[in-house]
Amino acid sequence: MIFVTGGTGMVGAHLLYDLTQKGEKVRALKRPGSPIQKTEKIFSFYTSTPENHLNKIEWVEGDILDKDGLSELLVGITQIYHCAAIVSFDASKRDEIIHINGEGTANLVDLALTLGISKFCHVSSIAAIGAPPDGLEANEEHPWRTSKENSAYAESKYNAEMEVWRGTLEGLDAVIVNPSVIIGPGDWKTGSSTLFSTIWKGMKFYTSGGTGFVDVKDVVTAMQLLMTEENWVSAKNQRYILNAENLLYRDCFNLVADNLKVNRPKIRATKTLLTIGYRIAAIKKFFTGIPAALTREIAKSANKVSFYDGTKIAKAFNFSYISIADCIQQNSKIFLAEHRRKD
Repeated sequence: MIFVTGGTGMVGAHLLYDLTQKGEKVRALKRPGSPIQKTEKIFSFYTSTPENHLNKIEWVEGDILDKDGLSELLVGITQIYHCAAIVSFDASKRDEIIHINGEGTANLVDLALTLGISKFCHVSSIAAIGAPPDGLEANEEHPWRTSKENSAYAESKYNAEMEVWRGTLEGLDAVIVNPSVIIGPGDWKTGSSTLFSTIWKGMKFYTSGGTGFVDVKDVVTAMQLLMTEENWVSAKNQRYILNAENLLYRDCFNLVADNLKVNRPKIRATKTLLTIGYRIAAIKKFFTGIPAALTREIAKSANKVSFYDGTKIAKAFNFSYISIADCIQQNSKIFLAEHRRKD
Protein backbone atom coordinates (compact mmCIF):
# COMPACT_ATOMS: atom_id res chain seq x y z
CA MET A 1 0.00 0.00 0.00
CA ILE A 2 1.12 3.55 -0.79
CA PHE A 3 1.13 6.30 1.86
CA VAL A 4 0.71 9.93 0.76
CA THR A 5 1.15 12.98 2.99
CA GLY A 6 -0.27 16.34 1.95
CA GLY A 7 -3.20 14.78 0.10
CA THR A 8 -5.29 17.95 0.41
CA GLY A 9 -2.63 20.09 -1.29
CA MET A 10 -2.25 20.65 -5.02
CA VAL A 11 0.61 18.17 -5.60
CA GLY A 12 -0.77 15.56 -3.22
CA ALA A 13 -4.27 15.74 -4.69
CA HIS A 14 -3.01 15.36 -8.26
CA LEU A 15 -0.86 12.43 -7.16
CA LEU A 16 -3.85 10.77 -5.47
CA TYR A 17 -5.91 11.20 -8.62
CA ASP A 18 -3.23 9.50 -10.72
CA LEU A 19 -2.73 6.66 -8.24
CA THR A 20 -6.44 5.90 -7.91
CA GLN A 21 -6.80 5.97 -11.69
CA LYS A 22 -4.16 3.26 -11.86
CA GLY A 23 -5.96 1.16 -9.24
CA GLU A 24 -3.26 1.54 -6.59
CA LYS A 25 -4.14 1.00 -2.93
CA VAL A 26 -3.62 4.35 -1.25
CA ARG A 27 -3.71 5.63 2.32
CA ALA A 28 -3.68 9.43 2.57
CA LEU A 29 -2.81 11.49 5.63
CA LYS A 30 -4.70 14.65 6.49
CA ARG A 31 -4.69 16.85 9.56
CA PRO A 32 -7.57 16.33 12.02
CA GLY A 33 -10.55 18.34 10.83
CA SER A 34 -8.92 19.17 7.49
CA PRO A 35 -11.62 18.95 4.79
CA ILE A 36 -11.11 16.85 1.66
CA GLN A 37 -13.23 19.24 -0.42
CA LYS A 38 -10.06 20.75 -1.93
CA THR A 39 -9.02 17.33 -3.14
CA GLU A 40 -12.50 16.61 -4.48
CA LYS A 41 -12.47 19.93 -6.31
CA ILE A 42 -9.16 19.15 -7.99
CA PHE A 43 -10.48 15.71 -8.98
CA SER A 44 -13.53 17.42 -10.51
CA PHE A 45 -11.31 19.28 -12.97
CA TYR A 46 -10.50 15.94 -14.58
CA THR A 47 -13.58 13.77 -14.05
CA SER A 48 -17.34 14.17 -13.72
CA THR A 49 -17.37 11.58 -10.91
CA PRO A 50 -14.70 12.76 -8.43
CA GLU A 51 -16.39 10.87 -5.61
CA ASN A 52 -15.50 7.56 -7.28
CA HIS A 53 -11.82 8.37 -6.87
CA LEU A 54 -12.20 9.78 -3.36
CA ASN A 55 -13.91 6.56 -2.25
CA LYS A 56 -10.86 4.56 -3.33
CA ILE A 57 -8.65 6.42 -0.85
CA GLU A 58 -8.23 5.33 2.76
CA TRP A 59 -8.16 8.68 4.53
CA VAL A 60 -6.48 8.79 7.94
CA GLU A 61 -6.09 11.70 10.33
CA GLY A 62 -2.79 12.46 11.94
CA ASP A 63 0.10 14.86 12.41
CA ILE A 64 3.59 14.37 10.98
CA LEU A 65 4.92 15.74 14.30
CA ASP A 66 3.21 12.88 16.20
CA LYS A 67 5.71 10.10 15.69
CA ASP A 68 3.88 7.49 17.74
CA GLY A 69 0.59 8.19 15.99
CA LEU A 70 2.28 8.06 12.59
CA SER A 71 3.78 4.68 13.39
CA GLU A 72 0.32 3.13 13.64
CA LEU A 73 -0.77 4.70 10.34
CA LEU A 74 2.22 3.27 8.48
CA VAL A 75 1.47 -0.38 9.21
CA GLY A 76 1.29 -2.28 5.92
CA ILE A 77 2.84 0.56 3.89
CA THR A 78 5.51 -0.23 1.27
CA GLN A 79 5.97 3.23 -0.31
CA ILE A 80 5.80 6.81 0.98
CA TYR A 81 5.22 9.96 -1.06
CA HIS A 82 5.94 12.85 1.29
CA CYS A 83 4.17 15.90 -0.19
CA ALA A 84 3.16 17.69 3.01
CA ALA A 85 4.85 20.95 4.00
CA ILE A 86 4.05 24.43 5.18
CA VAL A 87 4.58 26.71 2.18
CA SER A 88 4.83 30.23 3.52
CA PHE A 89 7.03 33.29 3.11
CA ASP A 90 5.76 34.98 6.27
CA ALA A 91 8.85 35.77 8.35
CA SER A 92 6.76 35.83 11.53
CA LYS A 93 6.20 32.07 11.11
CA ARG A 94 9.89 31.29 10.63
CA ASP A 95 10.34 29.01 13.64
CA GLU A 96 7.09 27.16 12.93
CA ILE A 97 7.94 26.58 9.25
CA ILE A 98 11.44 25.31 9.99
CA HIS A 99 10.28 23.08 12.84
CA ILE A 100 7.32 21.43 11.11
CA ASN A 101 8.93 20.89 7.70
CA GLY A 102 12.15 19.56 9.20
CA GLU A 103 10.86 17.56 12.18
CA GLY A 104 7.94 16.11 10.25
CA THR A 105 10.28 14.78 7.57
CA ALA A 106 12.68 13.41 10.20
CA ASN A 107 9.82 11.47 11.79
CA LEU A 108 8.77 9.91 8.49
CA VAL A 109 12.37 8.99 7.68
CA ASP A 110 12.87 7.37 11.09
CA LEU A 111 9.65 5.37 10.78
CA ALA A 112 10.43 4.28 7.22
CA LEU A 113 13.75 2.91 8.50
CA THR A 114 12.18 1.22 11.52
CA LEU A 115 9.32 -0.36 9.56
CA GLY A 116 11.43 -1.36 6.57
CA ILE A 117 9.47 0.71 4.03
CA SER A 118 11.22 0.08 0.74
CA LYS A 119 10.64 3.33 -1.19
CA PHE A 120 10.50 6.95 -0.06
CA CYS A 121 9.85 9.92 -2.38
CA HIS A 122 10.38 13.34 -0.83
CA VAL A 123 8.92 16.43 -2.49
CA SER A 124 11.39 19.22 -1.86
CA SER A 125 11.73 22.48 -3.82
CA ILE A 126 14.17 24.53 -5.86
CA ALA A 127 14.22 26.66 -2.70
CA ALA A 128 16.46 23.95 -1.19
CA ILE A 129 18.83 24.22 -4.16
CA GLY A 130 19.49 27.86 -3.42
CA ALA A 131 19.57 30.86 -5.73
CA PRO A 132 22.24 30.74 -8.47
CA PRO A 133 24.00 33.87 -9.72
CA ASP A 134 22.11 35.83 -12.38
CA GLY A 135 22.54 34.30 -15.83
CA LEU A 136 23.49 30.83 -14.61
CA GLU A 137 21.25 27.77 -14.26
CA ALA A 138 21.61 25.80 -11.05
CA ASN A 139 21.64 22.02 -11.31
CA GLU A 140 21.39 19.28 -8.68
CA GLU A 141 25.02 19.83 -7.67
CA HIS A 142 24.58 23.53 -6.89
CA PRO A 143 25.98 24.10 -3.38
CA TRP A 144 23.66 25.33 -0.66
CA ARG A 145 24.87 28.52 0.96
CA THR A 146 23.79 29.41 4.47
CA SER A 147 22.73 33.04 4.45
CA LYS A 148 20.47 35.49 6.21
CA GLU A 149 18.99 36.11 2.76
CA ASN A 150 17.49 32.59 2.67
CA SER A 151 13.78 32.46 3.38
CA ALA A 152 12.45 30.35 6.24
CA TYR A 153 10.80 28.11 3.66
CA ALA A 154 14.09 27.57 1.80
CA GLU A 155 15.92 26.78 5.04
CA SER A 156 13.17 24.39 6.12
CA LYS A 157 13.24 22.49 2.81
CA TYR A 158 17.03 22.26 2.94
CA ASN A 159 16.84 20.90 6.49
CA ALA A 160 14.18 18.39 5.42
CA GLU A 161 16.43 17.18 2.59
CA MET A 162 19.26 16.72 5.08
CA GLU A 163 16.98 14.40 7.07
CA VAL A 164 16.33 12.34 3.94
CA TRP A 165 20.04 12.15 3.12
CA ARG A 166 20.71 11.16 6.72
CA GLY A 167 18.17 8.36 6.27
CA THR A 168 19.93 7.09 3.13
CA LEU A 169 23.16 6.81 5.11
CA GLU A 170 21.26 4.68 7.62
CA GLY A 171 19.85 2.35 4.96
CA LEU A 172 16.79 4.11 3.56
CA ASP A 173 16.21 4.05 -0.20
CA ALA A 174 14.85 7.45 -1.17
CA VAL A 175 14.54 9.88 -4.04
CA ILE A 176 14.14 13.66 -3.83
CA VAL A 177 12.40 15.87 -6.38
CA ASN A 178 12.94 19.63 -6.46
CA PRO A 179 10.09 21.26 -8.41
CA SER A 180 10.34 24.85 -9.54
CA VAL A 181 7.22 27.05 -9.32
CA ILE A 182 4.38 24.56 -9.82
CA ILE A 183 1.53 25.65 -12.06
CA GLY A 184 -1.76 23.83 -11.71
CA PRO A 185 -5.41 24.19 -10.75
CA GLY A 186 -6.38 24.49 -7.11
CA ASP A 187 -8.70 26.67 -5.10
CA TRP A 188 -7.25 29.76 -6.88
CA LYS A 189 -6.82 31.53 -3.51
CA THR A 190 -3.63 29.89 -2.23
CA GLY A 191 -0.22 29.03 -3.58
CA SER A 192 0.78 29.48 -7.19
CA SER A 193 -2.84 29.03 -8.35
CA THR A 194 -3.46 32.61 -7.21
CA LEU A 195 -1.52 33.70 -10.29
CA PHE A 196 -4.64 33.13 -12.38
CA SER A 197 -7.15 34.76 -10.05
CA THR A 198 -4.88 37.76 -9.38
CA ILE A 199 -4.28 38.47 -13.06
CA TRP A 200 -7.96 37.88 -13.81
CA LYS A 201 -8.85 40.63 -11.35
CA GLY A 202 -6.56 43.07 -13.14
CA MET A 203 -2.99 42.91 -11.83
CA LYS A 204 -1.19 46.10 -12.87
CA PHE A 205 2.39 45.37 -11.80
CA TYR A 206 5.17 43.07 -12.98
CA THR A 207 8.67 42.58 -11.63
CA SER A 208 12.06 42.23 -13.30
CA GLY A 209 12.87 38.84 -11.81
CA GLY A 210 12.39 35.36 -13.16
CA THR A 211 12.53 31.69 -12.20
CA GLY A 212 11.63 28.19 -13.34
CA PHE A 213 8.12 26.83 -13.85
CA VAL A 214 6.68 23.32 -14.16
CA ASP A 215 3.22 21.80 -14.67
CA VAL A 216 1.82 19.97 -11.63
CA LYS A 217 1.02 16.99 -13.87
CA ASP A 218 4.71 16.75 -14.79
CA VAL A 219 5.63 16.76 -11.10
CA VAL A 220 3.40 13.81 -10.18
CA THR A 221 4.30 11.94 -13.37
CA ALA A 222 8.00 12.32 -12.60
CA MET A 223 7.53 11.17 -9.01
CA GLN A 224 5.78 7.99 -10.09
CA LEU A 225 8.26 7.38 -12.90
CA LEU A 226 11.17 7.49 -10.48
CA MET A 227 9.42 5.08 -8.10
CA THR A 228 8.74 2.35 -10.69
CA GLU A 229 10.55 -0.96 -10.28
CA GLU A 230 12.38 -0.62 -13.60
CA ASN A 231 13.76 2.83 -12.69
CA TRP A 232 14.24 2.55 -8.96
CA VAL A 233 17.77 1.12 -8.94
CA SER A 234 18.98 4.06 -11.06
CA ALA A 235 16.80 6.73 -9.44
CA LYS A 236 17.16 6.02 -5.73
CA ASN A 237 19.34 8.12 -3.47
CA GLN A 238 19.46 10.98 -5.95
CA ARG A 239 17.69 14.30 -6.39
CA TYR A 240 16.03 15.62 -9.53
CA ILE A 241 15.17 19.24 -10.33
CA LEU A 242 11.77 19.34 -12.04
CA ASN A 243 11.74 22.44 -14.21
CA ALA A 244 10.16 22.71 -17.65
CA GLU A 245 11.25 26.25 -18.52
CA ASN A 246 12.88 29.35 -17.11
CA LEU A 247 10.87 32.52 -17.66
CA LEU A 248 10.96 36.12 -16.59
CA TYR A 249 7.94 36.86 -14.39
CA ARG A 250 6.73 39.43 -16.91
CA ASP A 251 6.64 36.83 -19.69
CA CYS A 252 4.77 34.38 -17.46
CA PHE A 253 2.26 37.04 -16.40
CA ASN A 254 1.71 38.01 -20.03
CA LEU A 255 1.01 34.41 -21.02
CA VAL A 256 -1.62 34.12 -18.29
CA ALA A 257 -3.21 37.47 -19.17
CA ASP A 258 -3.37 36.62 -22.86
CA ASN A 259 -5.02 33.26 -22.18
CA LEU A 260 -7.53 34.81 -19.79
CA LYS A 261 -8.11 37.61 -22.33
CA VAL A 262 -7.43 40.40 -19.84
CA ASN A 263 -4.97 43.28 -19.86
CA ARG A 264 -1.30 42.52 -19.32
CA PRO A 265 0.45 44.02 -16.27
CA LYS A 266 2.12 47.18 -17.54
CA ILE A 267 3.85 48.84 -14.55
CA ARG A 268 7.27 47.62 -13.42
CA ALA A 269 7.46 47.22 -9.67
CA THR A 270 10.81 48.66 -8.59
CA LYS A 271 12.64 47.71 -5.41
CA THR A 272 11.42 50.90 -3.75
CA LEU A 273 7.81 50.24 -4.76
CA LEU A 274 7.99 46.65 -3.47
CA THR A 275 9.46 47.83 -0.18
CA ILE A 276 6.59 50.27 0.31
CA GLY A 277 4.14 47.56 -0.70
CA TYR A 278 5.26 44.93 1.80
CA ARG A 279 5.37 47.50 4.62
CA ILE A 280 1.82 48.60 3.87
CA ALA A 281 0.79 44.92 3.74
CA ALA A 282 2.44 44.33 7.13
CA ILE A 283 0.51 47.24 8.67
CA LYS A 284 -2.72 45.89 7.20
CA LYS A 285 -1.97 42.45 8.64
CA PHE A 286 -1.31 44.00 12.07
CA PHE A 287 -4.74 45.65 12.19
CA THR A 288 -6.83 43.02 10.39
CA GLY A 289 -5.02 39.74 11.06
CA ILE A 290 -5.34 38.87 7.35
CA PRO A 291 -2.11 37.28 6.03
CA ALA A 292 -0.12 39.61 3.81
CA ALA A 293 -0.01 38.72 0.12
CA LEU A 294 3.28 40.60 -0.22
CA THR A 295 5.90 39.84 2.42
CA ARG A 296 9.48 41.06 2.83
CA GLU A 297 10.80 37.67 1.62
CA ILE A 298 8.64 37.77 -1.51
CA ALA A 299 9.64 41.38 -2.19
CA LYS A 300 13.34 40.51 -1.94
CA SER A 301 13.08 37.76 -4.55
CA ALA A 302 10.65 39.50 -6.93
CA ASN A 303 13.36 41.25 -8.97
CA LYS A 304 15.93 38.45 -8.77
CA VAL A 305 16.54 36.08 -11.68
CA SER A 306 17.02 32.48 -10.47
CA PHE A 307 17.10 29.89 -13.25
CA TYR A 308 17.38 26.10 -12.95
CA ASP A 309 18.41 23.14 -15.10
CA GLY A 310 15.69 20.47 -15.11
CA THR A 311 17.19 18.20 -17.78
CA LYS A 312 18.69 15.47 -15.57
CA ILE A 313 15.48 13.43 -15.38
CA ALA A 314 14.82 13.81 -19.12
CA LYS A 315 18.32 12.56 -19.95
CA ALA A 316 18.13 9.61 -17.55
CA PHE A 317 14.60 8.37 -18.22
CA ASN A 318 11.84 8.48 -20.81
CA PHE A 319 10.44 11.81 -19.64
CA SER A 320 9.52 15.05 -21.35
CA TYR A 321 7.96 18.23 -20.00
CA ILE A 322 4.71 19.95 -20.92
CA SER A 323 5.58 23.39 -22.29
CA ILE A 324 4.67 26.26 -20.01
CA ALA A 325 2.66 27.86 -22.82
CA ASP A 326 0.51 24.70 -23.04
CA CYS A 327 0.38 24.42 -19.26
CA ILE A 328 -0.92 27.98 -18.86
CA GLN A 329 -3.38 27.53 -21.71
CA GLN A 330 -4.83 24.36 -20.15
CA ASN A 331 -5.07 25.85 -16.67
CA SER A 332 -6.60 29.06 -17.97
CA LYS A 333 -9.35 27.00 -19.59
CA ILE A 334 -10.01 25.26 -16.25
CA PHE A 335 -10.07 28.62 -14.44
CA LEU A 336 -12.45 30.21 -16.96
CA ALA A 337 -14.77 27.19 -16.99
CA GLU A 338 -15.08 27.32 -13.21
CA HIS A 339 -15.60 31.09 -13.29
CA ARG A 340 -18.45 30.64 -15.75
CA ARG A 341 -20.06 27.98 -13.56
CA LYS A 342 -20.03 30.37 -10.61
CA ASP A 343 -21.68 33.05 -12.71
